[in-house]
Amino acid sequence: MARSAEEVWRQGQPGLRWWGLRKVRIGLTGLTFDAAHYTPSGGKCEDLHGHTFTVDVEIEGVPGEDGMIMDFRDLREKVKSILSSWDHAFIVPERDVSKLKLEGPFGLKLKVIKGPAATTECMAVQLADELRDALGLPVKVRVWEGPGKYAEAASA
Repeated sequence: MARSAEEVWRQGQPGLRWWGLRKVRIGLTGLTFDAAHYTPSGGKCEDLHGHTFTVDVEIEGVPGEDGMIMDFRDLREKVKSILSSWDHAFIVPERDVSKLKLEGPFGLKLKVIKGPAATTECMAVQLADELRDALGLPVKVRVWEGPGKYAEAASA
């Protein structure tokens, strides 16, 4: 787990003397998940539909004595672990769960989010919070709904 600047300072690690209290950002781009949702915007988007969402993640911290905030491989594994709960899910706002009535010869994986709607904006906020909680670092997330369409959220 990455360390806060204060933790590194208290531990007196030599890496901090070089970095000072400067924070550095690292990120991953192009992670994907497939999901279905609907939005209250009117028109076709009110109907259940799906996308291949693309996610870019950026974290911020003070590198440790190894010169890293976190190994990219570890970051990718942790982000993919969080995204697995979103992949091939039907994304539904918490307030609409009791209204669902879906039946059929298929499985149903729900991803319940806290926001008022299953918009890309609400997904970005929820995903940023989940990643911050898992990583223990400030996180910025950009969720792409399609080419040229994204929402960005940060969670400190």
